[in-house]
Amino acid sequence: MKYTLLFMLMLMVLHTGDIFSQNINVRDLDFLIGKWEVREDNFEKNWWEKTTRIGKYVMDSSYIELESTAVSSDGKHRTYRWYIHYNSKDQRFEMLSMFGNWHKVQFDILSWDPDSRVLTMRSGSDPGVEEYHERFGEISFDDKFSQYEWKGENKYGDPKNPGIWKYVEKGKRVE
Repeated sequence: MKYTLLFMLMLMVLHTGDIFSQNINVRDLDFLIGKWEVREDNFEKNWWEKTTRIGKYVMDSSYIELESTAVSSDGKHRTYRWYIHYNSKDQRFEMLSMFGNWHKVQFDILSWDPDSRVLTMRSGSDPGVEEYHERFGEISFDDKFSQYEWKGENKYGDPKNPGIWKYVEKGKRVE
C-alpha cells in the first residue's frame, strides 16, 4: 500500500511538472531578443523607414521590450517602444506600443504559431478611444529566426472611409 501511494504521488508530481512545462509564457517569443536592422516600406506612398531595434527582457523578465530608433525617407527621426507580455488570465500575448512622435498608445493582441513561425498582430479593443484605428499584420520568420518579413496595414480616422497605411517590413538579426 505504501509503495502504491508513493508511486501515485510520484506520478502526480511528474504530471504536474508536465503541465507546468507546457505553460505558455513570454519566453516563447525569445527569438525577438537581440539587435535587428529593419527597413519598412510603403510602396504606395513611396516612403521608407530604416530602424535599429533592440529586444531585451525587462521587468523581471516578464516583458520583452523592443526599443527602436528610426529615420525615414523624409528625414524624420523617431523613437518608439513595444512591450510584449503573456496575459495568462486571457491566455494571449499582448503588446503595448508607445511612440515618441505620436500621442497615442496602441494595444495589440499577438498570436504565435511556432510550426509556421508566424506571429500575427491585430488590434485589441480600445474602449473610449475617440479615433478609429485598426491594425493587422503577419510576421513570418525564417527557420533560423535570423530574418523576417512583416506584411500589414493600419486603418485609421473615419471608420466608414479610413485612411489605409500598407507596409512591408523586413528585418535581419545583427546580434
